[in-house]
Amino acid sequence: MPLQAWLRIQREAPSLNERAAALRRAVLGCPQVRQAWYLTWQPVSRTYAQEDGGPRLPPGQGDPLAASDQELFEALTAQPCLSLEAVRQLPCWLAGRLRRAAIHHGQALALSLEEGGAGLLLLQVDENAGLEWLPWLRELLAQLVGLAGGMSRSAPLLSADPQPALLLDAHARPLEFNQALQALLGERSLAQVGELLPVNHLPLVRACLQQARAIEAVEAQDGERILIWSFIPDVAELRVLARCREATQEIREQREAARARRLYRLITENTTDLISRHTPDGVFLDATPASWTLLGYWPEELRGLAVDSLLHPQDQLQQAKQAREALEQDGYHTMSYRIRHRDGHYLWFETASRAIRETYTGAVVEVVSVSRDITARIQAEENKRRLEDELAHTTRLITLGELASGIAHEINQPLAAVVNYASASQRYLQGVGGDPVGVEKVARGLARITEHANHASVVIKRLRAFLRKGQRRMQALNLAEVAREAVRLCNWEASTAQVAVSDALPDNLPPVFADRVLLEQVLLNLLRNAIDANRERHPGAPSQVRLEAGEADGSLTIRVIDQGPGVSDEQMGKLFIPFYTSKEDGLGLGLSMSRSIVEGFGGALEALPVEGGGLCLECRLPLGRVEESEG
Repeated sequence: MPLQAWLRIQREAPSLNERAAALRRAVLGCPQVRQAWYLTWQPVSRTYAQEDGGPRLPPGQGDPLAASDQELFEALTAQPCLSLEAVRQLPCWLAGRLRRAAIHHGQALALSLEEGGAGLLLLQVDENAGLEWLPWLRELLAQLVGLAGGMSRSAPLLSADPQPALLLDAHARPLEFNQALQALLGERSLAQVGELLPVNHLPLVRACLQQARAIEAVEAQDGERILIWSFIPDVAELRVLARCREATQEIREQREAARARRLYRLITENTTDLISRHTPDGVFLDATPASWTLLGYWPEELRGLAVDSLLHPQDQLQQAKQAREALEQDGYHTMSYRIRHRDGHYLWFETASRAIRETYTGAVVEVVSVSRDITARIQAEENKRRLEDELAHTTRLITLGELASGIAHEINQPLAAVVNYASASQRYLQGVGGDPVGVEKVARGLARITEHANHASVVIKRLRAFLRKGQRRMQALNLAEVAREAVRLCNWEASTAQVAVSDALPDNLPPVFADRVLLEQVLLNLLRNAIDANRERHPGAPSQVRLEAGEADGSLTIRVIDQGPGVSDEQMGKLFIPFYTSKEDGLGLGLSMSRSIVEGFGGALEALPVEGGGLCLECRLPLGRVEESEG
């Protein structure tokens, strides 16, 4: 008797959801029907919405904002019965839902359960069942709907209603009630039924009869319970059928969801970060109001705009490509880049993006990003870097002053040789006459003059390079060559202290990526510290400083190992603290600044104890690229 039960519910005119659920139960009573869904036409969104409370169909394919079932609606208007295979071929949202649910054998039947509305009944039948009987079923259901609309409601139907219900007269006085309402009353009498009804039930009953229309979804509170009432008029009999359902959990969930939506809106509308949605190829779908504060654009202006069009020309190709590849592969990407403000100037942004994937295929369908303005941070880092560079240049000047005597000795030697060879050549010229031996001695003297003058020139050139002031020039460098240049600068100081610098650097080291002058300054500082440590432990006696290097874990490590007194555990923890020094005349900036310089290259500088005494300063540097090496 499923159809009779559905007809009774349809006649008593409960909510559309209840009628749709009853219809679904009725058709599922047919042996050949495997599953059924009832959907109503939504004119505003131009889509069909499920109303029956049964298993939910999956969402369609593509952009939900562009969803439309208009093609299907027009097709059912022309032909009220369509096979599901035909529906799956239509360019509509419901077709995608059927394809994703793997539903293909059955029919879509145009069927309206309420006056002035439109809907359809989806029936999935057994694979071996025919479809010829389904149009007949639709005709039967359509006739029953019309029949139910013409039948009068009566008190006997009240007793068969599974939901709490009662009949009220025009003054809202109870006439009859069913067993379900009695159970809802519990120990209370019918005279207390007003405790279950909405507080304004009398005006509702009068309005229902005067306007000859049903009033639905009226909320009433019964202690901790929440009831939802519907008032259905019987104008001919001047009475109203009042039906209710308990909706405590549903209403609480709706209220909680509403609170969550308000909280989400409050957060998104007031956060200083820009939260935005994008298509996989980087077009704005939506943005929070922070877009006006940060970029000078309202969210409505950004919709449909490509992010790439706002990026700095130097960031467009590389950053956009890297972001899309990372989101496709890992689903998450963070990047820093320059973006154009509406006024034309550029800001530094840091953006974290996450990919939203389609459930079944895994394809990226949307990207959600959180962006913040880091311009002030970038400028502060740039100012800090410039301050370090200025400090490094000052320190180089101080170092050069400390090495002045050694440098003067290195320049004086070739200059003295130049003077000697020039004097000897003059004497040879005075008595050369036609003597070929004298001519040859003059030629050799001039060659020596040239050689020593060039040597002095190289020394001066090295000093000028070491004192260079300006922007960092990051490039791939030969570490052994830079280290040996630093050794040459402190050779005289080492020889004075009887310290031999042992060069154990391989000649086939891969290049490192750094600024040549700053790297040379770091190595010179480490070497001079090692020479001082050796002088302290071995005064007036020969000692050795060892230079070693090797490649490991994607970086190149160079070690300066001394034979000094070493440092205590307490001193080890303070070595790299600015202005900490164990020397009476030291500034305490050498090691701290050296570490800052190395970390600026992306490397690290650490101090390690040496067994038997001494200290090892280990500098790890990132490997460079061959194509960036010095020409």
